[in-house]
Amino acid sequence: MDIQRRDFVKGCATASILLLPGIASAATGKKANKASAPESPSDIEKSIKASFGGGFSVGDHTQSGGRTRATIEHFGNRYTVVSPDLLDWKIVEASF
Repeated sequence: MDIQRRDFVKGCATASILLLPGIASAATGKKANKASAPESPSDIEKSIKASFGGGFSVGDHTQSGGRTRATIEHFGNRYTVVSPDLLDWKIVEASF
């Protein structure tokens, strides 16, 4: 790999400029203000499939109190899952 010192310094400077806004907001403690608008069914389905795998089918879902509750199925087994942020899903009920 033939990299010149000048190119390396330019790359480091560019990376620091791109990361600076994120670092500054983290240092001040600002959080992204997520609107309480309901997520679309496709967003919920993508999130569940990313968490549990592609073999799951999403039945229905509801949103209340800042939590999303969904019914999913995999090979005839039904699960009820809950998530506060569409990232961390927990199984709260299972029927085999």
